[in-house]
Amino acid sequence: MLAEQATKGIYLDVPEKDWSLFSELIRKFGWRTRTKEQMLERFIATRPKEPLLSEKEIMAEVSAVRYTK
Repeated sequence: MLAEQATKGIYLDVPEKDWSLFSELIRKFGWRTRTKEQMLERFIATRPKEPLLSEKEIMAEVSAVRYTK
C-alpha cells in the first residue's frame, strides 16, 4: 500500500506508556516504522565505499578557488 502512494517521513517521540496504543494505530493504518538506529544504518549502507574525490583533489580545488586572483 505505501509503495503506491507518496509518503512523508517524520520523526516522532512517543511516551513509553502510549507506545502500545500508537503501535496498534501504526499496524491498523499499515504504516511503517524505523528507529533512529535503523535510519542511520540505512544511510551508512547507501554511502559510496570510495569517495568521488581524493583529499589531494579536494585541496587542489580549494587552493585554486582561494588563491586564484
